[in-house]
Amino acid sequence: MTRTGDVLCLPLAAGAIASSAWYAANAAPGDRYEAGLILGLATALTVALLRRFTTLPLGRRRPYTFALPLPAPDWRAPLPDPRGDPEALRAHAEERAALLSDASALGGSLRDTCSLTPPLRTELMSFATTASIQASNSVIPPVFEGPQSPDPAYDAAHALGELVAVVEFSRIGMRALEALVTERPLRPDPPCYFNPLHTRGHARVAPPVVLEGAVEVAACDACAREPAPLLVPSAAGPVPYYESDAVDVRWRLLGYGAVVPDNGATMIATARDGIRPGAKRQRTKVS
Repeated sequence: MTRTGDVLCLPLAAGAIASSAWYAANAAPGDRYEAGLILGLATALTVALLRRFTTLPLGRRRPYTFALPLPAPDWRAPLPDPRGDPEALRAHAEERAALLSDASALGGSLRDTCSLTPPLRTELMSFATTASIQASNSVIPPVFEGPQSPDPAYDAAHALGELVAVVEFSRIGMRALEALVTERPLRPDPPCYFNPLHTRGHARVAPPVVLEGAVEVAACDACAREPAPLLVPSAAGPVPYYESDAVDVRWRLLGYGAVVPDNGATMIATARDGIRPGAKRQRTKVS
């Protein structure tokens, strides 16, 4: 509310409290208890409305805290290399997807309270919701649906690619919720293109494959010096995930968000809408 609105609210609040006080003072002796109760309720309600809808300093406002079920993981810490085995990564991915799902309700409670502009609040909440849905869906092992292949290596590579997506979407969703809590806009924080399970990609290097419209990708400091790609199984042996047709083409094209230096918006849009028609694909090897 504006400063003028705050000033206009004060006489109205004072009038409401004064009316209740006058009623309590002039109540009959047998009605004193009820009159005092009305005065207390009117005063408490008036103060609560002033604190909720004005910027008047009526007592200390309790700060919002960002709490997760314990023990919470270190979201920025690198994960162990699964070495082609999706089950080695599944527990980590499931934990992060569950934590994001539990924390997503926090975004709804902050939608109307933080000081960010309404469009930015809506965007951040959309990020958190979409990331949570995508993470929850991707962590489910394909049993009756998914790639139908007699090649176990193909299915293992596909599952590994989906679990890596869970880890990255969980990071995007948690960063969106943190932005709502801290009331700060979301900043770019891309993964390492070579291995999204490494530390974040603060360096920019030439991509190892031909990517239409991209001359640089994000890489962690170690991979910027000597690339150590995430390897997934194939019939011919382990290959980098970005050279495997078993990994979802959406994640390969984006490098899980390392190709486009944005704040996660491209991954969120791709999860919702898929690859736009006419988008050119990178050259990949057939696993």
